[in-house]
Amino acid sequence: MGTAIVKTPEELREWRARLLDRVHMSKETLYDLGRNFELRPDERNVYEMVRSIDYLLGDDES
Repeated sequence: MGTAIVKTPEELREWRARLLDRVHMSKETLYDLGRNFELRPDERNVYEMVRSIDYLLGDDES
């Protein structure tokens, strides 16, 4: 069996902030570019991870 990693909402928000810092974008900009398929592959990976985090936090905007 695998090991489950449990993160608190605060840890998820911090992780999301680090991801956004990595691509030098606000969440809104990342979402806008992601919806229009205007992201580089590394940015697209961050977009998908941020969407997953937002889903877990109940902040899904997609």
